[in-house]
Amino acid sequence: MNFQAENAVSSFFYYMWNTWSQEECRIVYGNMSRHFWEKWCLLSDKGVFGAAERFYAELSDTYRRPLVERAVNLYDGKSLRNIQKRQQVMTGIDENMNIETVQ
Repeated sequence: MNFQAENAVSSFFYYMWNTWSQEECRIVYGNMSRHFWEKWCLLSDKGVFGAAERFYAELSDTYRRPLVERAVNLYDGKSLRNIQKRQQVMTGIDENMNIETVQ
């Protein structure tokens, strides 16, 4: 898989903040998921702030690659733009709802 570094970094963090779960761990690591989920739980036990960084640092390159590839596949660095689009749509809906009044 080819991707730009800044895209991969952004995708990784969006993925870890918004999507990472035990189910995602199973998808990424298959039959090794229990080991990696336990590692995640130990590293996030002290708090989720910085847990993604600690988790990544604990992984070898072999196990970093599938995690980053999954993140890039799901987010592709576009999460922020997608969030902004959703907010614009929701703002438009809110504005439309405020225009109509029920009597």
